[in-house]
Amino acid sequence: MEEEDQDQEEIQGKVVPSSISAIVKKPTLGVNQRGAGAGITGLLGFLGLLFISIMFFITENYFISMLVISFGLVVYVAGMDTIKIILSSFTVSFSSRHLIDKAAFLVDTLESLNKVLSLAKTKTGEIKLGPVPNNAVISLPDNLLSRDIQKLVDDGKEFDYVHYVLHSYYTECHELYDYANANLEFVADAMPLFGLMGTIVGLIAMFDGLGANVSIESLTPQLALALKTTLYGALFSSVYKVVASRFDQRIKALEYDYEAMCHAVEVVVQNKNQIEVKS
Repeated sequence: MEEEDQDQEEIQGKVVPSSISAIVKKPTLGVNQRGAGAGITGLLGFLGLLFISIMFFITENYFISMLVISFGLVVYVAGMDTIKIILSSFTVSFSSRHLIDKAAFLVDTLESLNKVLSLAKTKTGEIKLGPVPNNAVISLPDNLLSRDIQKLVDDGKEFDYVHYVLHSYYTECHELYDYANANLEFVADAMPLFGLMGTIVGLIAMFDGLGANVSIESLTPQLALALKTTLYGALFSSVYKVVASRFDQRIKALEYDYEAMCHAVEVVVQNKNQIEVKS
């Protein structure tokens, strides 16, 4: 009898999945403490830069005002990662290499594999060097990815396992590029709205000044305010859009290299080629 009671308690303590419970059950939102801290930092930073931007706006330094608010938007969406995004933007603008070493290893290793696996042809299009034979030795550059591939091939692992390792080299850099691109795109989309708000403020001031004794000289400052804020909003939006496009280009290039790398390593695994890492 006691054993039956214990069994009943164990059954009651277990969660039995069912289609009804899956439908009724509501998803829970887990709050990441680190993410919450970054959000507060971003909000406070944005409010501080917004106040500075308003001060420059009041003193009619519209260019600096719009510049400060653009940085404020970056701080709002990125928080403590603002410095990382700024440094990454300079790097991708003036360098052709990837920001993460793992992604650079992937490109270097793929270049060596392409040289070995590609069919060599003459100028007339005839094949002078065919496919790599089975069990042939393939030399790869000395980096972490090459050594990982060598270890997995030597241990006779299936391609699914190798694919998982390749994905770990790809995903970290892809996440950084996608994160930076999304944040810069947000700022690029928001800046014309702030320029529009400045335009509306200038037009309201201009219409408030209309009267019997109105002159062109009295309306010129308000009209200049409306036009300048619109111009600077579009200008900074274009700058952030151009920088974001750099990250988008890197994402596409990385995706192409990753796909080609997966196919190349799959060929190596199927051919049971041996990997040699050259120093």
